[in-house]
Formats: sequence, C-alpha cells, structure tokens
Amino acid sequence: MVQRAYDLWHELEQLSVESLLLTTGGLMIGPPAGEVFPGAKASAEKHRLRHEVLTAAEVRRRFPALQPGDDQCAILEPRAGILFPERCIAAHLAAARNAGLQLQVDERVLDWRAEAGGVRVRTSRSDYTATHLLLTAGAWIQSLLPDFQLPLQVERQVLFWFEAVRNPEWFQRDRCPVHLWETPAGELFYGFPDLGDGVKLARHHSGLNTTADTVDRSVLPADEESMRVCAKKYLPDANGRLRSATVCLYTNTPDRHFWIDSHPEFPQVLIGSPCSGHGFKFASVMGELLAGEILGEKPIFDLSLFRRRTGSGSGSS
Repeated sequence: MVQRAYDLWHELEQLSVESLLLTTGGLMIGPPAGEVFPGAKASAEKHRLRHEVLTAAEVRRRFPALQPGDDQCAILEPRAGILFPERCIAAHLAAARNAGLQLQVDERVLDWRAEAGGVRVRTSRSDYTATHLLLTAGAWIQSLLPDFQLPLQVERQVLFWFEAVRNPEWFQRDRCPVHLWETPAGELFYGFPDLGDGVKLARHHSGLNTTADTVDRSVLPADEESMRVCAKKYLPDANGRLRSATVCLYTNTPDRHFWIDSHPEFPQVLIGSPCSGHGFKFASVMGELLAGEILGEKPIFDLSLFRRRTGSGSGSS
C-alpha cells in the first residue's frame, strides 16, 4: 500500500503547481530486538525496498543531529520523506473539482438514515440522497454511528517545534532525515528536520485518552517536559527554545491498523476511518481503495486486516 501511495502522490504532484512530497530519507531507530527496527527491516526485505542497516555509531557519524545509544540500531530508507498536508488536501480537492465533483464544505452533518436503494444525509444546510455513503470522520466517526459502537479510542497528541541550540546546520533537510525512534523502554517518538519553523518532535502514541469534542487543546508544561526528556538524550542540539506547539488527535483501533468495512446493517454505508495515527501518507491509496469498494471493484490488496472481526461484539480492526 505504501508503494502504491507513492505512485499516486507523484501523479497528484504532476497535477499540482506545488511540491507535495519532500524526499529526505528516513531512519527507523530502535533496539535490535524491539518492534521498530526488526519490523522496518523485515518490511524492506519483503518488499525489496532500497535500504541500509546502520549501527548507532554509523548513525551518529552520518547524521550528527541524532544520537542513538549503542543499544540501538537503524534502518535507513532513502525514499522516505515528508508530505505537506495542506498542499496535498488542496491538490486533491482541486483534482476532484476538475473531475466534475461537487464539494460541500463547512457544512455540519447532523444525521443520516438508510433508505430503500440508498441513504439520506441531513446537514446544517440541506438534505442529500445518494446510493452510497462513505464515512471518514476520523475522531468524530462515532458521533455519526450512534447505533454501532466501534472499538475506538481517541488519543491526545502534542506536536512541538524546537529551535536548535547548537549546530543548526545539522537539522537541515539535506543532513537530517525524518526519524522514528523506539527507546529501550519501548516508548515511541518521531522527528522532522527544520523546514523553517524549527525541529519537529512528537511522541507516537502514549497520549491521554480523550474525545474529539472534549480534548484539552492547551499545551501543558508537563507535555513539553516529557518531550524534552527525549530531546535531551537523543537530539541534544535540538533542545532549544520552544518555537510552537499544537495538539492533534489519533483515533486508534485495538490493533492500531485501519478500518475499511461496510456498516453491519447497511451495506450501502462504508466506514473508512480511523487510521490510528499513521494514516495521512496512505491517504492517496486509501481514497483509491474506498472508491473501489463503493464501485464494487475487487481490491488490489488484501483488506481483511482492516475488516470488522466477526464473533467479537462490535468487532475490532
């Protein structure tokens, strides 16, 4: 799916006037017996992706901004990089308009109901009828499924952009790949090079459970201190002034995979959400897969991993 997503991002980029994907390379860093390093290595080998296996000393020498311990190692994937979400969304919307789609934006969905031969959706502005309904509401998905309890948990995540305290050139896009870390204690965090707003760092999972409408969007001192613990140890030269921070939401399934399945009572309603905190890079291919599901096409990938499991109440993904 990742490889297909790359192809589709490049196709979209050709239609756009802006660059959507910045190739920086990517490092997956962790203990040899953890999850991140062996998982990345197995995936790269299985799918024949170009990659290198690096010791901690090699990472420190080639990318001095990053300081893994000797009990860690890394997989370097040169094709990895950064997507610019706002540009990607604008490009997708523009492509949709050019294809003749009508977009209704800033319009709150109040409810929907299944009808003979289709569905009816009621919004703050109008009523709409269609043969199919696709729900991709992320952290708000449960509010649109009041009679079908999904086994989901919304998780609060805080993103930070720090100023380099030393050696700012080490954090530039040509010297600092994107990086995902697994600490020896099993904690996950990731980072991006400085693209002009500071060095981005954030934890991956382990956030507080919340809901989309009640989440505390203020950034607390404890949030910053928790992130600085990782920065001090693994990116000490990035542990400078905090330039900005914001709160986002993960919406997690029990196994942290995606959810692609029809409503258990109404097959004309397809649920394509959530993505457990790692979905945006898949957005291009997810759109293709969800459109294919609605059109009754045979999926180009095995989607059984993302289906509701039978015999388990409301199921899991």
